[in-house]
Formats: sequence, C-alpha cells, structure tokens
Amino acid sequence: MQLLEEYFEKLLDIKDSLLSWRKQAWDRFQKIGLPSNFKDLCIPQIAECPKTTEDASAELHFVDGYFQKTSLSHPIICLSLHDAMRNYGIFLQNRWVRTLKEETDPLAALNGAFQGKGAFLYIPPHCHVKNPIEILHHLNSSHAASPRLHIYMNKNSSLTLLQHTVGASNSFCNAFIDITLDEGSELHFQETQNLESSSRYFQNFRATLKKDSKLNALFFSQGAQFVYNSTKVQLLETNSETELRGLANLTHSFQHHTHVVVDHVAPGCRSHQHFKNVLKDKSQSNFEGKILVRSAAQKTDSYQLNNNLLLSDEAWAHSKPNLKIFADDVKASHGSTTAPLNAEEIFYLRSRGLTQMEAEKWLIHGFVHELMDKAHPSVQKRLEV
Repeated sequence: MQLLEEYFEKLLDIKDSLLSWRKQAWDRFQKIGLPSNFKDLCIPQIAECPKTTEDASAELHFVDGYFQKTSLSHPIICLSLHDAMRNYGIFLQNRWVRTLKEETDPLAALNGAFQGKGAFLYIPPHCHVKNPIEILHHLNSSHAASPRLHIYMNKNSSLTLLQHTVGASNSFCNAFIDITLDEGSELHFQETQNLESSSRYFQNFRATLKKDSKLNALFFSQGAQFVYNSTKVQLLETNSETELRGLANLTHSFQHHTHVVVDHVAPGCRSHQHFKNVLKDKSQSNFEGKILVRSAAQKTDSYQLNNNLLLSDEAWAHSKPNLKIFADDVKASHGSTTAPLNAEEIFYLRSRGLTQMEAEKWLIHGFVHELMDKAHPSVQKRLEV
C-alpha cells in the first residue's frame, strides 16, 4: 500500500478536470482494500504518457493505457475524457459518482485513481453503425497501464465493438470499461488478447441496461501469467437482456480468473451466461458467477453455465456458480461441469480411422465451437484452439 500511495501522490501534480475523480477513486480504493488473494500482487510503477503515437489501423487506439487517437467521424463522437468533460460533464460526473459508490472491486477503483488518458465514446439516437469499431490496446512497457473507456449509446442505436490487447513482456494492465445502454439500444462487444507469458491483465467491465436494450459480450483469452476479468451487468428497466460468454484456452502455468455478476433489478428481463475453459499442462482457471434477482424483478428468465475441459492431470479448474433470488415468479438455473476428454468418444473416433491426436483435436473442437462460431470473422482469425 505504501508504494501505491507514493504513485498516487505523483498524480496529484496533474491539474486537469479529472483530478477530483482520481481523488474520489483513491478514497474508494482505500475503503475497499485489497482482498487476501491480492495481497501479494506487485503493481509496478504507473506508465507515463508515451511521447509518440504509433500507427494503428484501429478506430480507437490506446498505448500503455493512454488514449492516442481516433479515426471516427460524425455522427459518432469520440473524445478524451478531459475534452468530454466540457460538453458531457454532467452525465460523466453523475455516472462516475454512481458507479464508484457501488464499486466493490479494488482494482476497478484503482483504475479510477491511476487512469491515464481515457476516452468517451458516444453513439447518438437512432444511429446504427454498420461496420464494427475496433479498439486496440498496445502495452509496450513493464509499467502499469490503466486504460479507461466510457461508452454511452443513446436511444435505439446499435454498434459492434471489437477490442484487441497486445501485451509486451512483463506488461501489466488494469483496464476499465463502463457502458450505458439507453432505451432500445444494442451493443455487441467481443474481446481478444495476445499477451506474453509474463503479462498480467486485469479488466473490469461494467454495464447498465435500460428498457428494451441488449448487451451481447464475448470474451476470448489465450491466457498469460495472470488474467482476471470482472464483469457486472445491471438490468435496470423492463425487457432488457444480456448474453455473456467467454472462452479461455490455457497452457503452461497460465491462470485465468472470471468473476461475473448479473443484477436483475427490473421485471421481465433475461440473462444468459456461458463460460468455458480448456486447460492444458499446469494451467488454472477460476469461475465465480452470480445471478442476483431482486424482489421487484418478477418474470426474470436467467441461467448460467460453466464448462471446463481438463487435458492434463496437473491442470486445475475451480467453479462457483450461484443464485441469489428474492422474487417468487422466476426462471433461474445454473450448472457447472469439469471433466477430461471422454475415453469412449475417443475410442469411437479411432475406430473410424482417426489417430489419437486427430480424435482429441475433433473433441476439443466440438467443445469450443459453439462459442467460436459466435465470433466475428476478424476475431476468429486471431483465435487458436
């Protein structure tokens, strides 16, 4: 904590419109505190703003946590958070206060305190963006990067976002994405990572959905030294819907941790969670998911499933799905499976002429294809399972 305090003191010299936000976030981080499993987390010195801008084909480009540039044009609005405060300050301030008050993850609060140059993406009413928007994160240094992105989709708008993170050796990233979906809006979000084995990657994904809005998020990971994805979605108004899916393909001693909370606040909403892990060598996965159904959220339809495929006797998977229901007219279920490849299925495929390696490959493909097939074609090119 002392080292983190020293880092934060340096940030107080930055006199911009985000200074009060950083102070509030730091206070919240201190109040939450680091949990016991993060006590040994060594956070490197915060990254400084890069002096040069790299060439990138993506519409939104971040380097070491700092928003660099955008190629988006009217009617879409994309600004640095500092510039967005001039015209969208009331919305951002109200959103910031609310999310920070409800935040329980210390790393999400720490992102607010240590954020670099964040970005604000605004989609106007009735705007249907035909082509996907690509977000590229370059992690070039071993210092801690804290990228931050706020997204607001106005009424009856639609958008597909494809995010890709490239991490250099020993990179450390603590990212934060905050999404607001207004009435009738729809967002498809897909994420991939190409991280070095020594990288550590944390992401806090937050979203609130209003009436008739839809969020479809798909997270793909090839793993790294440590990957942690915390996702929280609130269904605030009736007939909102979310589908959350994830696939981690882990080798070596990689670790992947997934924490998901779907909060059903309003009646007549739907949620679907499905997360899978393929584990080889000495890799480890941890899934903890929660469906929270509040007393007013009657007619909820929600389920959650976690599947783990163990391809090594030394691989390890921990799963903790759970329900917390305070309404009485609800459809809700959860489940979890952890198993190696089926010996009888391998025998059947080998009896049809496949080799041992080919049979295993086809069974693995069968395990992952329902999630892989939902990926955008450009995302599928980055995936190897």
